[in-house]
Amino acid sequence: MPQPLTWSNNLVWNAPGAVWNGFVAQPKHPMTNDNKISATLSAQDMTDILAAFATVKAKMPFLINLSLEEKRRMPTISTERGGMVDTFTMEMDAHPDLIPGFLDLPELVMDKALFLQLDELRAKAEELCEGIKDTQQAVGSDMYLAYLSFYNSVKQAVKRSVVGADAIFQNLRRFFQRGGGTPPTPPSP
Repeated sequence: MPQPLTWSNNLVWNAPGAVWNGFVAQPKHPMTNDNKISATLSAQDMTDILAAFATVKAKMPFLINLSLEEKRRMPTISTERGGMVDTFTMEMDAHPDLIPGFLDLPELVMDKALFLQLDELRAKAEELCEGIKDTQQAVGSDMYLAYLSFYNSVKQAVKRSVVGADAIFQNLRRFFQRGGGTPPTPPSP
């Protein structure tokens, strides 16, 4: 295949190798500006990350899962009660005579320490989860735009009666149905 002509080839119109209306090489996979993320995770990195998650989980064997009903019924310290921990600690330290005798103070101190540690861990985990979710959304967007380009190319092939294009179009079109909120059905075997 002849090499594409460039301004620096020093060829004239009738030089050997010059081709009128000749071949100009196109990049095999041009990168568009639609690509927001270009990264990979090696198999070793993935193994290490999953092991780190397993380590984190193993370090907190006391973690529980609450049902939606339990979460709804359970009173808790939340953002709308900001400062509650500090305020109650200060007041209970200043007025120990008002603390009920049945209250288990060592358990309360332990709960407070764990609550504050979990709050810090939750913030870091949410930050990581947000980054993972946002990156996955950007990668999904990159993929969607590439798939949409292929789908549009297949539609054009169908219009031009390219052999086999209709079968491909029928398999892909369910992912681009307008107006329907139903999930795509898998292809039949």
